Amino acid sequence: MSDMHHRGIISLEPGPILVTGAAGFVGYHLMKELGMGEGDIATDVTVDFEAPDGVSKVRWNLPSPPPERLGEVRYIIHLAAMSSVSKSLKEIHKAYEINLMGTVSVLEYMVSKCPGAKMLLASSAEVYKSSDDLISENFEIGPRNPYGTTKAAAEIAAFQFARNYDLDIVVTRAFPHMGPRQSLDFAFPSFCRRIIDTRLSGNNIIRVGNLSPVRDYLYVTDVARAYRYVLSRGQSGSVYNICTGKGNSIGDMVRMLIDISEMDIELETDPNLFRPADVEFQVGDPSRLRSQLGWKPEVDREEGLRKLFSWWEAGI
Repeated sequence: MSDMHHRGIISLEPGPILVTGAAGFVGYHLMKELGMGEGDIATDVTVDFEAPDGVSKVRWNLPSPPPERLGEVRYIIHLAAMSSVSKSLKEIHKAYEINLMGTVSVLEYMVSKCPGAKMLLASSAEVYKSSDDLISENFEIGPRNPYGTTKAAAEIAAFQFARNYDLDIVVTRAFPHMGPRQSLDFAFPSFCRRIIDTRLSGNNIIRVGNLSPVRDYLYVTDVARAYRYVLSRGQSGSVYNICTGKGNSIGDMVRMLIDISEMDIELETDPNLFRPADVEFQVGDPSRLRSQLGWKPEVDREEGLRKLFSWWEAGI
C-alpha cells in the first residue's frame, strides 16, 4: 500500500514549505505529494501555474534576490533550473546563471531568513562521469554537458554554504524522469507529440537521433515521493540517487510508445539529430534510498509511458 501524504507515515514537521520552480512538471506533482496548502509557498518566474488550494504563488525570477514578502519557512525544495540538456547546450551562459547563481540566491535567502530550515537541492544524474557500471552516490563526478556541470557546481555551492553557516541540506540526484506536463524539450513528450502528429498526417515515418543510449527512467510521481522521503528522513550533508537500478535504451522506450499508440510507424535515423557527447550508459544504484529510507518505485516504465501518452492524446 502506498504511504500517505506528509501528514502520514513519512512525515514532515509542521511548518511552511517553499518549492522553487513550482511551475515545472515535477513541481505540480511534488506539491500534491507533499499535501501543500495554507501557509505554503510556490515560486517561479510566473505565477500562472496550477497549485493546490491555499498555496501562495510568488514570482521569483532566479538568480534575482528573493522577493521581500518571502518570509521564514521550515522546508525548501529547490527545483528551479534550466533542466533540459539540449537547451543547456544552446544557452550555456543562461544555464550557469539559473542553475548555479539561482541556487546561490536560494542559499542566501536561507541564511538570512530561515537558517533553521531543511533544504533539498534537486540535482541530477548528469553530474556523474560516464560508467559501464551501476552508479552509486560515491561515484566520480564528471559531467559531459553544461546542464550537468552547472548542477555539480550548485551542489558544491550548497555544501559549502552548509559548512560555513551550519545549514541542513540534502542533495538528490534524480535519473531521467517523465510524466504529464513535461515540456517538448524532453525526449518522450516530443515522441508522444510526433507519434500523434503522424496519426493525424498519415505519414508513418519518424526521424530519430541516437537511440542506443541506456538510461534509468522513472515516472514523475515516484520522483516526487522520493523527494518527500529524503526531505523527511534524509541525513544532512548526504546525497541520494533517485533511480531503479535497471536500464532501457531510448530505442526500447520509443518502441514501447509506438506499441502503446497501436500505430505502424517506421523509425529513420537522422545523423543531424545526434547530440554531442551523449553518455551511452547511465543507470543508478538505488541501494542508499532503498535501504536507508525505504523508497522503491511504484510505476513501471510501460505504465509510465502509457500515462504520458494518454495525457498527450487527451490534450491534442
